[in-house]
Amino acid sequence: MPKTSHTPKSRASDQIENELRRLILTLELEPGMAISESMLMKHYGWGRTPLREAFQRLAEQSLLQMIPQHGVVITPLAVFDFVEMMDAMSMVIGSAASLACRRLSEAQFSHLDEIVSQAKSAVEKYDFVSLAGLDYDFHRVLAEATGNRYLSRYLLHLHQVATRFNYAAWLRDGDEGESIGEHRRIVDVFRQRDPVQAKAVMLEHIEGARQRVLKTMSVEE
Repeated sequence: MPKTSHTPKSRASDQIENELRRLILTLELEPGMAISESMLMKHYGWGRTPLREAFQRLAEQSLLQMIPQHGVVITPLAVFDFVEMMDAMSMVIGSAASLACRRLSEAQFSHLDEIVSQAKSAVEKYDFVSLAGLDYDFHRVLAEATGNRYLSRYLLHLHQVATRFNYAAWLRDGDEGESIGEHRRIVDVFRQRDPVQAKAVMLEHIEGARQRVLKTMSVEE
């Protein structure tokens, strides 16, 4: 008798984690905001145990802070944290780019082309929620192309932290076409399979993002 294959259902904590992450990354849950466990349970119908599991994982991703005797707080958007995160990014992104440019498949290049095209359309529509997801997907493909799961995991953690800062800057400026142009150039350079040029163009991109966000944060302060 043939075996019946079943697609495993997502755990409740996974579903809660994904929804909370979306609310945090798009700033619907504001930075620095204290969130009530009981309020979330009542509003969404979530169970206490899976909610606490989701809290723990989001805290490990630096999106939440679990403060003893005070509860759960959305991690604030602080200049110092952003600078530290970008410094960490700069230390590893060049080497990762050198690896990725040699290992990207044609299918991955096609995927990157499609992401850039969709991102350009999102910018034209001022759809920064979609743009945030596409920006993360772009860097996810590059991170995975390194072929090193530890490096990839670390890079994706940093890019996820960066998403809220980027999103806040896009909302304020009302445009992020410059970053999309940089993504287009990254793909073109990586296609040349030149590790030195790949490293240089990625470091330029990261430094450009640093300056754009810091400019926005200094204006807001």
